[in-house]
Amino acid sequence: MDGAQLKKIWHSGQPGKSMGAWITSTDQAIVAVMCNIGYEWLIIDCEHRMFNPETLRTIILLMLSKQVVPIVRVRANDDAIIKQMLDTGAEGIVVPMVQTAEEARRAVMACRYPPEGLRGFGPREASDYYRNIEHYQATINKRMIVLLIIEHINAVNNLDEILQVPGVDGLILGPADLSYSLGLPLHAAGGRLHQTGQAKVQEAIDVVIKKANAAQVPVGISVTADDFQEWFARGIDFVTLGSDYEFIMQAGGGILDLVRKATGNQ
Repeated sequence: MDGAQLKKIWHSGQPGKSMGAWITSTDQAIVAVMCNIGYEWLIIDCEHRMFNPETLRTIILLMLSKQVVPIVRVRANDDAIIKQMLDTGAEGIVVPMVQTAEEARRAVMACRYPPEGLRGFGPREASDYYRNIEHYQATINKRMIVLLIIEHINAVNNLDEILQVPGVDGLILGPADLSYSLGLPLHAAGGRLHQTGQAKVQEAIDVVIKKANAAQVPVGISVTADDFQEWFARGIDFVTLGSDYEFIMQAGGGILDLVRKATGNQ
């Protein structure tokens, strides 16, 4: 699968047809397992997690070898940062904290070659060290995925203008930071952070979903096994099902609890 095929699925009205998850570990073995599980696309979190350039290159090329679409969440809306991710082989970029149409336009321009954008040329790893350069040049603008995280109330208020920017391929909802921007800090309970269920946050989320659906711009969110049906019903087009470390915690913790209960050592 490539970015163009993935975008087509996101526009199909079948949100369960393609699933993604987050990569936070720098261990390529964990990334390989995530690919082998069956995820068609994975987002590498370079905003909150630390990846050195060599490790990131190895992970992206590993995903490409397994025909999994590599998408990178960058730490900032910076064309130099974005260019290096794309030249290494990323087929998509997630840009955090976009709040205005001008910021959205800057992200789009950084991700595509002229005349659609202003991306500088040098896709060494991305073109298999120039072995596939003709195919790469001919198709990458169409394959490229530009995702904007809507995680501030300013972005919600400016959403009409943001959605009019050509080349925005999708939105990702960020309920936690959206909650903070509305003056509703998160609190910990039961090992999880809560507050995003507040009415003001959910109203803002509904506005984003409604406007994105009307503009035919796919919108996604991170979900759990307990709430994904609810999000599909609300109009979400694509989802991430969690992250590598969450899966390890859930599976390992579940097995541990099961054995402790079975042996009476609760």
